[in-house]
Amino acid sequence: MSEREGPSSGSQEVDKGEKNTRTPSQPMPTGSSARSYYANEPIQFRVRGSTITGASPPKFVTLEDIMKAAHGMQNMALAHEIAVDNDFKLEPFEPPDNSYQKLVKETMHKAYFDILREQLNSDPPEYKQALVLLEDVKQGLFSILLPRHTRIREMIEEVLDTDFIKQQAENNSLDFHKYAKFVIDLMAKLAAPARDEMIQNISTLTDTVDIFRAILETLEVLKLDLANTLIAMIRPHVQKESVHYERAKFDEMLKVSEDGLQHTKEWLKRNIDKTGLSLPVTDQNIIRNVTAQTLAKAYLELLEWDGSKEYPETVALDAPRFAELGTQVYRLICLASLMLASPRCGEPSQQAHRKALTEKITIIMGDASSDTELKAVLPSIAEEVILVTDQFLENLNQEPLNADTKELIRTQITSLSDPEHRVRQIVRQRVLEFLQMILICAGGSRQIPGGLSGFAKELTSVSGTLLRYVMHNKAVFNSHYLEIVTEELSKS
Repeated sequence: MSEREGPSSGSQEVDKGEKNTRTPSQPMPTGSSARSYYANEPIQFRVRGSTITGASPPKFVTLEDIMKAAHGMQNMALAHEIAVDNDFKLEPFEPPDNSYQKLVKETMHKAYFDILREQLNSDPPEYKQALVLLEDVKQGLFSILLPRHTRIREMIEEVLDTDFIKQQAENNSLDFHKYAKFVIDLMAKLAAPARDEMIQNISTLTDTVDIFRAILETLEVLKLDLANTLIAMIRPHVQKESVHYERAKFDEMLKVSEDGLQHTKEWLKRNIDKTGLSLPVTDQNIIRNVTAQTLAKAYLELLEWDGSKEYPETVALDAPRFAELGTQVYRLICLASLMLASPRCGEPSQQAHRKALTEKITIIMGDASSDTELKAVLPSIAEEVILVTDQFLENLNQEPLNADTKELIRTQITSLSDPEHRVRQIVRQRVLEFLQMILICAGGSRQIPGGLSGFAKELTSVSGTLLRYVMHNKAVFNSHYLEIVTEELSKS
């Protein structure tokens, strides 16, 4: 959302609004046959980009939920979600097709506009539903304003004055097009430039009911825009507050639990490398260095977590996130291994061929996230590699692959189902070493490992996401981690 200009009604109306501060009116009396477009329910949004499972917040939230999480930290899971996930956004919530909820919504909205059209077409016109309509439009406008938009709020009250509109209705002089123009102009000034075309399209409509239907639908879109704008605005604040809040809540839990760090201690101890150390260690610089190395290895263990082990308490809130990131790393390793095993993909001059084959393999792999699922699709991948390679050779006017070469490709590709395959092991090692270096050095520019230059974008994306999760977790729990490592290194 962007307030690009002042309200469209002109400076006189703004000045008038400034002199007469008024409180928003209550909804107009509607009568038994009139109904609201919003049905007195808050608009829900669907969360996109976040892994919403387990301890995470619900999949559907309201704008009020977001503001409470930002300002009061009442919902720690939701605040944590906003803090660590840069992709956290809201999307329109639409009930599933053929669901009872969708049927009710469509029926209510159809009835809303059917009543409006019927009343306006009666002789003389009836305005019960029209009064509800204009009140809904006014409340919709209020919902896309920021707290600082006090002058615009006053101006909306001035133009969409409840009592004056009722007087116009009683005198059969209600000018819908005048109010529609006011609303459209105001939305155009409040909305982001990306919504200009949507708003301009409303001006091309001529039917009164169609115009206001489009206005109400556009107001819902603009409310979603506002919600995502607010999330972007409050994220720095939430990130700062979330660290203090999570730390305080966890420390409170430790006071009443027998050992609230039991699994965290086991997790870190597994990853402490005491090679070359003269125990006990008391040098703080060495302890901090060992802690950094230990944490880097420990966080990477979360990407390939053994489900038979108990999950560390300090990363429990992010368990679904690390699991999803681990799946991305697994697919990246498999994809890179498949490309290395495919013919004519290692030559720098064959970038177009390599890109085309990568896209084909990615599609066939789909959502494969285990060796069992990978094994099932490898024969199809092998045939696709042969097909694409033959097409590539044909374009170069070269001989196609012979039967022996094709069989060799099938063998090489299908053998990659074994996690101990030499190529997979090398690729895995290089990927994990790259991620470990990113975590130890807290980012910075790092050279892409050999053989993985074609996956620089994917590696950068994964490492950036992992680093964001890790930095937030360390900001909250690093004192506990340092204490655990210090205690372990103090033993002779």
